[in-house]
Amino acid sequence: MNAESSGAPAERARLEFGKYLVTQRERRGLSRSDVVKATKLPSLLVGAIEDGESEKWPERVFVLNALRTYAGAVGLPVDETLSRFDALAEAPKPLEFDPQALEVARREHAIAGVLATVALLLAGALWFFLQAAWVFVQRASWSLR
Repeated sequence: MNAESSGAPAERARLEFGKYLVTQRERRGLSRSDVVKATKLPSLLVGAIEDGESEKWPERVFVLNALRTYAGAVGLPVDETLSRFDALAEAPKPLEFDPQALEVARREHAIAGVLATVALLLAGALWFFLQAAWVFVQRASWSLR
């Protein structure tokens, strides 16, 4: 089985989804530029979604929000539109989060921040001490003259 045959159903599904959106938009007498103006979505994004060009889609959250906005502007049921999108094989899927791993990462980030702050404070204190020592040495050398 080659790469073309494995990608064909997914590509066909993306194209059908885009065709569905275009058909629904045109049934309502709207042009692509009308949708872009009404939604304030980038024309490249609207075009990529309608043309099934998934390589041009941004992250999932942005696509979902764009589809919500698009569906609202065109007058489509938002839930149905999002369900059709989620049914696509190559639709960006939500990321899986492990709460324990997130907590470990959060703690490591917090510890790194505290250590950086302490290091900066120590560096500042050292600089202040060296400046004070320099002034003391300069004053001592003036008093010896």
